Amino acid sequence: MKKIILCLMSLSVALCLILFSEQTYARNSGYEVWLSDQGNTQGITASSPNGLYGGKVRIYDSADLEQNPPINNPLVLDVVTDLFPNALLTTGSDVNRIHGIIPTSDYKYMTLNFVASGHLGIVDGETKQPVCLFRSTATSTGRQNHMSTISPDGTKILIANQSGRMLERVDIQKNTAGQVTGFNYNADGSIDMVGGTGRVLNQPIAVDVNLGDNISCTVTGQVADGQSSSTPNGNPKQAAGVRPTNTVICPIISDNSQHAYVTLGGGGMFVVDITTAPMKIVAEYDLNVVHAAGCGGQSANGFMMLNTGTSAPNVSEFTLYRFTQDYPLAPNYNQPNQPLPVAVWADPDNGKIILGNNRDAHGMVIVKNLSSGEDKYLHQFDRVRNNAEVFQMNPPWENLHLRHEGTYSLTTTGACGTTLGAEQSNDPTPDLADLSLGNNGDKIYVALRGPNPLTIAHAAAGSCPGLGVIKLSPNNKSGELTNVLPTMIISGDSTKNLSDPHGAIVRQKLN
Repeated sequence: MKKIILCLMSLSVALCLILFSEQTYARNSGYEVWLSDQGNTQGITASSPNGLYGGKVRIYDSADLEQNPPINNPLVLDVVTDLFPNALLTTGSDVNRIHGIIPTSDYKYMTLNFVASGHLGIVDGETKQPVCLFRSTATSTGRQNHMSTISPDGTKILIANQSGRMLERVDIQKNTAGQVTGFNYNADGSIDMVGGTGRVLNQPIAVDVNLGDNISCTVTGQVADGQSSSTPNGNPKQAAGVRPTNTVICPIISDNSQHAYVTLGGGGMFVVDITTAPMKIVAEYDLNVVHAAGCGGQSANGFMMLNTGTSAPNVSEFTLYRFTQDYPLAPNYNQPNQPLPVAVWADPDNGKIILGNNRDAHGMVIVKNLSSGEDKYLHQFDRVRNNAEVFQMNPPWENLHLRHEGTYSLTTTGACGTTLGAEQSNDPTPDLADLSLGNNGDKIYVALRGPNPLTIAHAAAGSCPGLGVIKLSPNNKSGELTNVLPTMIISGDSTKNLSDPHGAIVRQKLN
């Protein structure tokens, strides 16, 4: 699959995120597409027409998706009534605003991320039954789970506690046969991206939702208050003009499962050693090197590809970075802004105010050469301009401009129409996406946002909420939006479609 996604963010990724672990590109494999719809499903009444909380998981089978045209027949799970009905009683809050879904590296379990309530849900991918429910640390600045990512070795889940301004970790416990026996929220591992006393207000919470599945769900240790407010170089972690707002957006994990590239809402980035407790910063970048609100990332040919997108209304931002994966382990660390990105592709309109036509890089997908397994093309989507920039993934590594293959639009086919309450038509607004497994991986599945976006409203209002199907060209350099499988959540006054898909992710079925 991918490394992530995603994910501004809402700041809003992915995820990004998304984005995520390496995907097996098996020919004609049975697979599912899980779509996270963060539209409210609970508390919808005439007096509260937009609802209060909730969301849906929509699961599409490849047998339906590979039809021509694809069949819109998903299994639909309400995140409250079908998955976590006791969340309020056991964690102090209902689950709210499902922002993204990521599979474990073996596709057995799915992580559900709730950006508004700060929950991490674990669901069995085969049975569709809930396993664990966690709630992140509450700090003086908030409590969220913007996106989680999973290490390629299948041992760690990282939680982007966005408004809490923390990076947190759940350790995946396995027996000698490699079977998962538990998920443990390692509170000792949490790193505060701001630091200082009085930051930690409430410790994380773990709930074992299914006591009969022999999978434990626990919290061990204690999230430390009073963590350092300085980086190992002695610089402030958060400071105006350097890293002004350290909301954690998307932690993208390296191929060796040792480091996370932690993008920040106000700009800048930390590279973190995720093997220690607490996790430790080993490299720091300021906003002049890494712009604000990055939430797209994937590993490609040994490098780390990251993006940044718009973080404020009408401000244009579309940048793609290629970083090394060669960073030290703690207690060693690099000097500030070292090493610099290997390559950067930045849109000339970055930083400009372009009313109605700014740019916003978000979800990305890497298409592989199925015969060799090598990364072939990177498709970087733009939520505002409804297009994708395509880059070839081969040398010269230090020059992304020479590797830029062109742009394609998602509006040429007219597959995106309109929906109840939308003010426009043919405005797909692509968010997090993933590559199909069937028919040689010739499709990209992408979440298309709705007219009433619950996150990053200034860049994510679309006219055709649903699952978009992009058919790749024979050379994989381009594509077109051939189908939209619409989604609907009707408001209490029957005037709006509240559906707001944020992430589409492919899960390979297990034999």
